[in-house]
Amino acid sequence: MLAALLACITAVTAAVLTAGSGGAAQPYDFNGDGTPDLAVGLPGDTVNGNVRAGSVLVADGTSSGPAGTSTLINQDSTGVPGAAETDDSFGQNFVSADFNHDGYADLAVSSPFEAIDTTTGAGMLTVHYGTSSGLDGSRTDEFNEGASGMPGSVSTDHVFTYSLAAGDLNGDGYADLAIGEPFEGVNGHAHAGTIKIMFGSANGLTTADTIQIDESTTNVPGTPEAEDRFGDQVAIADVNGDGTADLVSATTGEQISGSSDRGSIHVMYGPITAAPASDGYVDSGNIDGISEFAGSALAVGHFNNDAYADVAVGVPGQEIGDQGAAGRIAVFYGTAHGLSADNMELFDEDTPGVAGAPESGDRFGTSLAAGDFDGDGVDDLIVGVGNEAIGSTKGAGAAVVLFGNATGGITAKGSIWVDQSTSGVPGTIDTDDHFGWTVGALDTDGDGRVEPLIGAPGNAAGTVTVLKVEPGTLKSATAYAQSDLGGATGLDGDAFGIALPH
Repeated sequence: MLAALLACITAVTAAVLTAGSGGAAQPYDFNGDGTPDLAVGLPGDTVNGNVRAGSVLVADGTSSGPAGTSTLINQDSTGVPGAAETDDSFGQNFVSADFNHDGYADLAVSSPFEAIDTTTGAGMLTVHYGTSSGLDGSRTDEFNEGASGMPGSVSTDHVFTYSLAAGDLNGDGYADLAIGEPFEGVNGHAHAGTIKIMFGSANGLTTADTIQIDESTTNVPGTPEAEDRFGDQVAIADVNGDGTADLVSATTGEQISGSSDRGSIHVMYGPITAAPASDGYVDSGNIDGISEFAGSALAVGHFNNDAYADVAVGVPGQEIGDQGAAGRIAVFYGTAHGLSADNMELFDEDTPGVAGAPESGDRFGTSLAAGDFDGDGVDDLIVGVGNEAIGSTKGAGAAVVLFGNATGGITAKGSIWVDQSTSGVPGTIDTDDHFGWTVGALDTDGDGRVEPLIGAPGNAAGTVTVLKVEPGTLKSATAYAQSDLGGATGLDGDAFGIALPH
């Protein structure tokens, strides 16, 4: 089942919200003390005998990093609706924002394989609201398709909440939630995909004005087709610099007309109310060097410190030379006109300055996360290489940190390669640890500098490693298992670290 969990990892992206601005807390600061808390998904956790019911562990943030005190949240926790059931996979992904602007960050959690009555794989969303005591269960709401105004209907294997992103899409000052549902059918086309948008308010997220968009929606380019998987990945950022956040969607199965290429990136420009204000579209057929499932991971940041957000796209299935699924990433730089294939760069293990070499199955770009890791005011990027073989050890995994530059954007200069055989990195390399299958970014000690995070969900019960970096220098690496954060001793298959803050 771990393989199934790994296959369903999605990037979850929150637009940056500054603590205290308009009353909003920064993401992941659940108790409003100014230091983000570390949330880690373990969707393989057994809860009261229910295998793979899933949990989220939240470790208190302190000035010295994640504390040894934590809260374990699952569907059997006090105040949480529903009940833990086998294969729900609660905690498969999540995203944080202060949806009601009360000064405490909230956490939206996916249970993508939740059964609704007898309908398996339908999916469920649970929103946990922060308080001065953190996520204490005093308010937790749940949502599924077709209930209380949520568009759609409960269907087998829709996998509602497959991907999540948070940010202010309608410009009202409240963070909204985008929910990607790539396996939903549209107009009879199986797995064409949809995105639902729940709007934030003083009352938090409600279904009152929730909308659903797909490739048949006004100002969304394309046509719904079977296996397009619109909404496979979602991210929110202001890529055209007009002051309103935009919605980015990876449509990973889109067949490009007249080409064998697959995959596209949709940009739906805000404000979004009933439909996007306008649209943009980049397909893999227009990008030399990208041909396979563009958008299997997304991250947004300001990599060149201009007024426009940039979008990094992971393409781990990309063939490099004759090496299948060696992987590559594309970095699109935002402009006043949005994203285009004319303003982007490609990086892979064959790029000068990037360690390693492209090999079949490495999957460079498995996961992505962005943040200002070196404190220079420009965002940097961590790239997961989750299936990298280290020597003869297959599936050991690795990650690469690429630094942003105010005058040139992302560069391989000073890049840092990290695996569990790297000096100063705890642990040892083992087959199928999948170190780097997930990556994240969080200011774990509240010093204003974001730390890159690396998940190794296949490393026994799973671990999370927190890095301190400067260009060309790995300053420190600290690995955490569940028990290091005040949780129980983990079990093989818990998949601790499969979801991390972004």
